[in-house]
Amino acid sequence: MKKYFKIFGWICLGIFLQFKFNVLYGIVFLENLYFHERTYYIEMNLPPEKGNLQVLKIKTVVHHSLGPDYFANVYLPESYRVVNKTPYKGAETIPGYLAYQMNMKRKYRDVLSEENFIIATNEADPSPRPIYVHFENLQQRLLQDDSYKISTSKLTSSLQGPKRVEAKFPQKLSM
Repeated sequence: MKKYFKIFGWICLGIFLQFKFNVLYGIVFLENLYFHERTYYIEMNLPPEKGNLQVLKIKTVVHHSLGPDYFANVYLPESYRVVNKTPYKGAETIPGYLAYQMNMKRKYRDVLSEENFIIATNEADPSPRPIYVHFENLQQRLLQDDSYKISTSKLTSSLQGPKRVEAKFPQKLSM
C-alpha cells in the first residue's frame, strides 16, 4: 500500500508540474477579473529651480492590468523643448503639443513607467497650459487626463495639480 501511495504521489506531482503555469495563470487572471478594479495613477513633479533647464518627473502606473500591452503618451506644449527625448511620431497629434512616449514595463500585475524630462522654456508663458496623458492599449484609448498644468514666468516653470491623479474602472475582458 505504501508503494501505491508513493507512485500515486509522483504521478500527481508530474501532472501538477506539467500544468502548473497554465493553471496558475488562469487563477490569477480570474482573480484580477472578478476581484480587482483597474486603476490608473499619474504622478508629476517639477522641483523649483532657477534657470532655463528643469527636470519634469512623470510616473505612470496601470495597477491590476489584464492586458499585455499598455502605452502611455505624454503631450507637452510646444513652447517647452525636451532636451533628452525625441518626440514620438506614432501618437495622435494635438495642435500646439508634442507627444512623448513613456517606456511602460510590466511588473507582475502592474504596468509602470517613470521618466525624467529635461525641459527648456522657449518663451515666457504665464498662462497655465495642460499636460495631457493618454493611456492606450492596442485597441482603444483607455484614459485621457489633463489634471496637471504648466506655466512659466521669469524663466522658472511651475506645475499646478494634485500630488497624484487616480482613476478607477471595473475590469472587462476587452480592456
